[in-house]
Amino acid sequence: MNTPHTADWTIGELLKWTADFFTRGGVDEPRLSAELLLAHALNCNRMALYTRYEQIPSIAQVTAFREMVKQRKDGVPVAYLIDRAWFFSLEFFVTPDVLIPRPDTETLVEQVIRLGRAANWSPPNILDLCTGSGCIAVALAKNLPTARLVAADLSNKALAVARRNSETHSVADRIKFVDGDLFDPIAALIPPVRFHVIISNPPYIPSAQIAGLVPEVRRHEPRAALDGGPDGMDFHRRIAAGAPEYLLPGGILMMEIAFDQSPSVENILNSSGIYEFVRTIRDAAGHPRCVLGQKKV
Repeated sequence: MNTPHTADWTIGELLKWTADFFTRGGVDEPRLSAELLLAHALNCNRMALYTRYEQIPSIAQVTAFREMVKQRKDGVPVAYLIDRAWFFSLEFFVTPDVLIPRPDTETLVEQVIRLGRAANWSPPNILDLCTGSGCIAVALAKNLPTARLVAADLSNKALAVARRNSETHSVADRIKFVDGDLFDPIAALIPPVRFHVIISNPPYIPSAQIAGLVPEVRRHEPRAALDGGPDGMDFHRRIAAGAPEYLLPGGILMMEIAFDQSPSVENILNSSGIYEFVRTIRDAAGHPRCVLGQKKV
C-alpha cells in the first residue's frame, strides 16, 4: 500500500489522500473515517484537525496513522481502531469484545426515558439484559438521575468494558453489573429485585445469515452478540418467557428486533397471555426497531 510515510505531509494533505484512498477502496464514510483515525493518531479532536491544517505531524504519528489506515482498508471498524464510539451523545470505550453501539438502538433509550419521566416510579428500577458495552444502561442512568439499574451479560470481558463506561460517566454507583445467562444472575440477587422496565438489545441475526453480513461485522464483531439462533428470535422467546417473574405489575418489556421480526415478536408476547398493549416502535428512519409489551396487572 503506497501510503504517506515521510514527515513532510501536512494534516490537510493526509486527510485528502486518505479520504480519496478510502473512497477508491469502497470504505464507508471515507472522510469521517480519515478524520477519526488521524485525530486519534494525533491525540486531538476532529475539529482540531482543521485549526492545524498546515501542521506537519511527526514521523511516529504518521506511522501510527498509516497502520490504522491499512487496518481500516482491510475492514477493521473505526470504533475498534480508536477504542471508542458514540451513543446518545455520549462517548463509549469499546473493544472487539462488545458490539459497537449503533444509533438505531437509541430508539429504545428514548422510549424508556419518556416512560420513566411520565410514570410515577420512585425510583425507576431497570434491568438491561445483554448489556455489552453498557451503552443502554449508562445512557439511561445519565438521563434518569434517580434510576437504579442492573446490567447483565454472559461475557466477563464485555462487563469489564461496561463497568469502565459507567465509571467514565459517573454512574457506576447506580448500576449493578452481574454476569450470567439472561435471568440466571437476577435470580441470585439478594434481596430480590423487581423491575419497572426490562430492556434488551439481544442477538437477533438468524444463524444462517451471519455469513452474509458485511465483512467488517462478520469478521470483527463478537458472534455471540449477533447470533439469535435459527430464526433470530431465540433470545426474544427466552426473555419474554423469563421476564414476568422479574417485572412489577404493569412493568414494561422492550426488546430490539430486526426490521422483519415485528409480527413474530409481537406474537411471542401476545400468545403468552401475560402481556398487554403489545406494539412495535419505529426508529427515526421509520423502520420497526423494538417491540414493547406491558405485564398485565
